[in-house]
Amino acid sequence: MIVDDDERLVREITRALNDREEFQVHAFTLGEIALHALRQIQFDLVIADWHMPNVDGIALIREAQERSPETVTVLMTAYGITEAKSQNQAILAHHYLEKPFSIEDLVSVIDSIFPTRALRDKHVSQVLKVVLGGDANVGKTSLIHRYCTGEFDPAREMTIGVDFHLYDVEIENEPIRLVVWDLGGQERFASARQAFYRGTQAVGLVFDASNRTSFYNLMRWWRETHEYLPDVPVLLLANKTDLPRQISDDEARQIANAWNILFLESSCANGSGVTEFFDALAQNAWKHAQQTQLSDTAK
Repeated sequence: MIVDDDERLVREITRALNDREEFQVHAFTLGEIALHALRQIQFDLVIADWHMPNVDGIALIREAQERSPETVTVLMTAYGITEAKSQNQAILAHHYLEKPFSIEDLVSVIDSIFPTRALRDKHVSQVLKVVLGGDANVGKTSLIHRYCTGEFDPAREMTIGVDFHLYDVEIENEPIRLVVWDLGGQERFASARQAFYRGTQAVGLVFDASNRTSFYNLMRWWRETHEYLPDVPVLLLANKTDLPRQISDDEARQIANAWNILFLESSCANGSGVTEFFDALAQNAWKHAQQTQLSDTAK
């Protein structure tokens, strides 16, 4: 579903997505008509403009998520992403697009949401989706930033809902596009997270080695992960190891051994272990994708 009171923008988006056979696009310029459609049809993806007369994007996203937690939502806004996030945390949009944006930007978002449907360019042989889970403030966003830029920003903002990042890596001489989803750790985002476990090839559970509460809450994340992804490989990461530790290496390894998963450590501040973690995540995702393909072929 595409909803915006700008008819020109709706036409451009619809034209771009109609060129792709895997999408069936329903486009609307009136929020009230789109609301009626939401009550009749379950959509995989809802992209709605924030400010529209009568029924705006916030109302549409709320309706979509109340009816189906598996529906992915994107809020378009010309008022700035920071303002949209700060004023609409309760809406739990999975992603935000700031106007003006290009159609390529929108397609990139959609391909990241549905990586198995992504149109791959000639330089990429496979698209793999992984997610990072863990409590708020354990450093998931900083990990991604450090991996991408080689720099540490201690003032990074907390992720609101979900955010995604793209990386091109090479595994066994194959060019792979890694789509990393950073899941908001706050409990109120639990229902919004459900939609993004779909299609995931590996999970990284992150805790703050200087915060015992984030370690205790791993059990909740473990249960959530296995509810939606019972057969997907999981990695455990102790982050912020440069700070005074509340969780020892031995204590963390005990839980990793109990769950029979790989355990790693990292520090975004000095960069230790960050690349190793993402390399391991990519390798496990690739192996799982290969096994899934073999299993599907055997069937």
